[in-house]
Amino acid sequence: MVEKRWVVLNETGKDLREILIKNRDIRDPDSFFQPHLYKLTPPDKLFSDLERAVERIKQAIKNKELIYIYGDFDVDGITATAILWETIHFLGGKVLPYIPHREKEGYGIHADVLETLAGQGAKVIVSVDCGITALEEAEVARKLGVDLIITDHHLIPKDPPKPFALLHCDKLSGAGVAFMLAKALLEAFHKKDDEQLYANLGLAGIGTIADMVPLTGDNRIITVNGLYNLSNTKRIGLKSLYDEAAITKNIGTYEVGFIIAPRLNAAGRLEHAMDSLRLLLTRKKGRAQEITSKLSETNKKRQEATTSALNHARESINGNGASKILIAHHPTYQQGVVGLVAGRLVDENYKPAIVISEMRPISKGSARSISGFNITDAIKSASKYLESAGGHPMAAGFSIEQTKIPHFKEKVSGYAEKNLDKKDLTPTLKIDSQLGNGSINYKTLEILRQFEPFGIGNPEPVFLTKNLQVKGVRRLGR
Repeated sequence: MVEKRWVVLNETGKDLREILIKNRDIRDPDSFFQPHLYKLTPPDKLFSDLERAVERIKQAIKNKELIYIYGDFDVDGITATAILWETIHFLGGKVLPYIPHREKEGYGIHADVLETLAGQGAKVIVSVDCGITALEEAEVARKLGVDLIITDHHLIPKDPPKPFALLHCDKLSGAGVAFMLAKALLEAFHKKDDEQLYANLGLAGIGTIADMVPLTGDNRIITVNGLYNLSNTKRIGLKSLYDEAAITKNIGTYEVGFIIAPRLNAAGRLEHAMDSLRLLLTRKKGRAQEITSKLSETNKKRQEATTSALNHARESINGNGASKILIAHHPTYQQGVVGLVAGRLVDENYKPAIVISEMRPISKGSARSISGFNITDAIKSASKYLESAGGHPMAAGFSIEQTKIPHFKEKVSGYAEKNLDKKDLTPTLKIDSQLGNGSINYKTLEILRQFEPFGIGNPEPVFLTKNLQVKGVRRLGR
């Protein structure tokens, strides 16, 4: 692990609450500390095409036209798919889900799939957590006579697609965008306070936490209310998952991020994400237990595949200490775990990392970054070697011909060399304030609880206390 540089943001301060507000740049304390649903940004303020999308879906529901929800295979995409499928089904629509297979089809909207769905009678296709780069596919949908509604939160390209309607917001997760559309649909059917809205919140909370978007603004409102819903869920599938994972307390960001999401993600990484979708939507206890058991076994295989690839990747980058970006690739890396391996390499080395699952003719890669370095821009600097690419400043995915990997490595390494310097590669431990011994008490604990849930954009507070002696050590847990 790389040694961190300590930065104390406030040397001293009597008002701990105000210190934490300042350090987190909380500009609307009222909404932050009272994250009520009515404080959500109205969906029509987020999406200029909202009315067009809602009216088309509303028409399709009333006319019993077939609607497909076209999702993604990660947790954000799975929960987004569940939100819109369940909402449209609740409103009386004829709706089916479609999630591509990670290895056989890959990420995003595919023209051949659009043709298949149109052949099955689809009149409206709503993408969730994908589609923002589907320029050609949007044109294919138009020629097929299918109204394509794209909802996404990924980085919007300079030349975005022109579907029937485009709902994009990079401040929300894919599930967050889907939640906002579902909210608008419920309002259009005069069911804005219906139980379905609250059922959607739990799913949106999972997607928001799992996709690691900042837990501020609308995301905080979704997460706080979503966690409450998850702690009191009526979903048979989630209850089964809780039992299998021995979750007996209220659900927090830890339970979602490290217990629930990995299990739901496992199916999409190694098999098919439809299993996780079925678990979220099933109303049969026996079916839920069957799927939960399968997901648990798949998650164990995922852990083994991750460990194997990580150990190999560590060896392959060993000796590349001077390099400012880490790039590992091998045929044995399973496509579904390369993002996890890249994330671990970043954690261990504090350098951007790219991990590629080598396949012929097309290989798939995933990247993770450090603060201040846009990994998507880095990857796109080698765009002439890529088949496709997309993502966020901190995470990205791409496909590339296996024979072009050496050229890609050279180009991206050169980009990192020019755009990163030594101070960028030194991690910082931000310490909120120095605490005196007398301040370590229940009053301080109560102040800290007001800032929960913690996550990206709202990190757990860190404090410095001096002149302490360790008087004893005892073991807790296993």
